[in-house]
Amino acid sequence: MKKIIIFILIMMISSSLYADFKIMGGLNLSKYKNRTGSDFQHSYKMGFLAGIGFEKKITQKILLEFDLLYFQKGSKTESNDFPYLKSEYKLNVISIPVLLRYQFLYDSSPYVLAGLELSSVISHEKKLEGQDLIDLEDTTDSTDFGYLFGCGYQIELQEDLFFFIEARYHFGDRNITKNVIGFAIRTNVILIVVGLRS
Repeated sequence: MKKIIIFILIMMISSSLYADFKIMGGLNLSKYKNRTGSDFQHSYKMGFLAGIGFEKKITQKILLEFDLLYFQKGSKTESNDFPYLKSEYKLNVISIPVLLRYQFLYDSSPYVLAGLELSSVISHEKKLEGQDLIDLEDTTDSTDFGYLFGCGYQIELQEDLFFFIEARYHFGDRNITKNVIGFAIRTNVILIVVGLRS
């Protein structure tokens, strides 16, 4: 997985010489999803993201995008058996979405997008209510992988400068836990992203 991330970074750097540039930020709601039996119920946790991206036209309306984001994920949890037992997971990643975008018009336009997300985990911590943070590095995989889709709208502010706002849904397809028998969790994130592209 790390080799794939390095390969995509190299492609991003090389393609940036011939591509348009964008800067973006936003808020997200994320939670974990269990693929195995669990005594805990997960709910959404708020975070933020910020980063840059490059995009290159394939046709007049279809574009290839590479993003590089600092991304806060995580989840809130509550025990089904003991409602007072609550905790919060904080997962910080460097996210690399690779996207295809289709815009319906040439200038100001609605658009749809879909693609893949590769992530490198920076840190993963758990905080039990009323207690200190617990480092989960030893039980967390160093990479994550998933899919995403979304829609947005761009407004032309002046020639070759656009403001955009978009909604994305990321869903992880990889168990981010390791060395934990009988327990598997995957990430789910809803994002609102705003930015400028030129």
